[in-house]
Amino acid sequence: MNTGQSMLAIGAMILLSTLVLRVNNTFLSTKQVMNESKFGVLATSLATSLIEEASNKNFDHVTDGNPILNVNLLTPHTALKKESGEEYPDFNDFDDYNGYTRVINTLPSAVYHLSCKVEYVEPPNLDVPVAKKTWHKKITVTVTNESSKDTVRLSSVFSYWFFP
Repeated sequence: MNTGQSMLAIGAMILLSTLVLRVNNTFLSTKQVMNESKFGVLATSLATSLIEEASNKNFDHVTDGNPILNVNLLTPHTALKKESGEEYPDFNDFDDYNGYTRVINTLPSAVYHLSCKVEYVEPPNLDVPVAKKTWHKKITVTVTNESSKDTVRLSSVFSYWFFP
């Protein structure tokens, strides 16, 4: 081989190496995006399941089988938590989930950390908690995991309705 052919061979090797690195980088980037999507879908599913579970409970422990018409009979905003002796999964009302945390390590993809917060809210601004009893409680579920840089936070408002 002469010098010109050697230069062409070296140039071809450089082009081939660059192409291989770019393809490899694209595959790695695609896999990372795919994993982030999978973590996000799982976190959203876990948060939604917990919100639905809480929404199936009574609005307040005083509404357990007893309709009430006076908002002052509800649990004070400072006492929104599980009552003495209650443990998950035997919560009986919506606000028992305030302060509830759970670690889910049974999934093959990652370890998920769930935390809940329940607050009284009032229309028209349901994003601002109020320090008084109302007919509306908002649950916010936060889901994190070490494998993802994103945090999933879902909220839902649960209102008390009674028609005599």
